[in-house]
Amino acid sequence: MKTMYLLLIALLVTTCNSDDPVDPASLLPPITMTGENTFGCLIDGKFFRPRDGRSTINSDNKGLRVVQTETDNWEIHVFDRKSDKTGSLFIHLEDLFVLNEGLYHIKTATGLRGLDGPNQNYIYGRFWKNSEVGYQNYVSFEDSGIVEITKREYTPNVSHIYSGTFDAELINFNDVNDTLKIKLGRFDLDAFSLQQHNWE
Repeated sequence: MKTMYLLLIALLVTTCNSDDPVDPASLLPPITMTGENTFGCLIDGKFFRPRDGRSTINSDNKGLRVVQTETDNWEIHVFDRKSDKTGSLFIHLEDLFVLNEGLYHIKTATGLRGLDGPNQNYIYGRFWKNSEVGYQNYVSFEDSGIVEITKREYTPNVSHIYSGTFDAELINFNDVNDTLKIKLGRFDLDAFSLQQHNWE
């Protein structure tokens, strides 16, 4: 009995101390089209998602928001506000409210958005770079990715669902040899309920 007890303890210790790394792709939310308010992607193989954080002057603490610009355009603003080295990602889709579902080819970004941004689909982000000891701005370039809108459904006063997937490559605004690869991106957002959602 004592031997069996010791074997059980050894098995538990071995299981609990497993050094098996977690596959970042396993952390991604499932691909859904029901307005679950999920967003995630891998950036250079690391899991990135929105997370709420501390408020700052002239800014809320929300990790994710969607914005309609210039009547027909749409943007997703994603912030990891909880990490020590925060990051942000912006996806701009031109004429989403005219074209609806389908493929949106990513073009050149300037680092500006809304009325100041280019009149085309683009992605840009700001991330901490250890080798540079500071934040770096990364922008999309001509045909550097695709966003696929798999569902856009509007039910007045109930829901406004946007679902899709995306992949892209971004270059450092100040160094074209420094790139970020965005893979397995997915989102399933209900703009109607998004304001009440917490991103832990």
